[in-house]
Amino acid sequence: SSSSSSSKNKKQASETSDAVQQRDERSGRYDEITDKWIPEKPVSVIEGASYGVVGLLGLGVAAAAVWFGANELLVTPREQKVFNAAMTKLEDDPRIRISLGAPLTGYGSESRSRSARHRIAHQIVIDGRGRERVRVQFYARGARGSATVHAEAGTNAETGELEFSYIIADVAGAHGTRIQVVSPQQQPQRLVAL
Repeated sequence: SSSSSSSKNKKQASETSDAVQQRDERSGRYDEITDKWIPEKPVSVIEGASYGVVGLLGLGVAAAAVWFGANELLVTPREQKVFNAAMTKLEDDPRIRISLGAPLTGYGSESRSRSARHRIAHQIVIDGRGRERVRVQFYARGARGSATVHAEAGTNAETGELEFSYIIADVAGAHGTRIQVVSPQQQPQRLVAL
């Protein structure tokens, strides 16, 4: 009986190896560890190159997203710097505190949209001396009222600090008033040689 069982095992083993050989001849080889067929050529050169290009494009998109996200979060735009400095000057001015009340908040537009309220209307201009100036318009609101604020500032080349040309608050209400927190500076007149 042991000889019949050993001959049965040999017969089954030879049948299995014959089946594997037939499959190997068709399309690659059979891996018994993973129970999967492994093709002779996993991918062609063109397929491999196209997968590489798709991978590089994906990495490029991810890098761009990280760059713009970091730029948005870490770099303060010029108009935001002017807005912050103007708000500080408004909070320090007693006329503004009397007219608008405290606490004072500033925002970009009269809108219900949060993103629109965060956007500060601005314009970048070049003055007569060739220096870059930033003009902003925003809204300030306090416990007693609100105002539209107009300001212009540029960076001092020697100190690197913001210098305001003007900050004007137009207070809304029945008796709308204009408060000049920083008065407009007179532009120097140029001498023209005849």
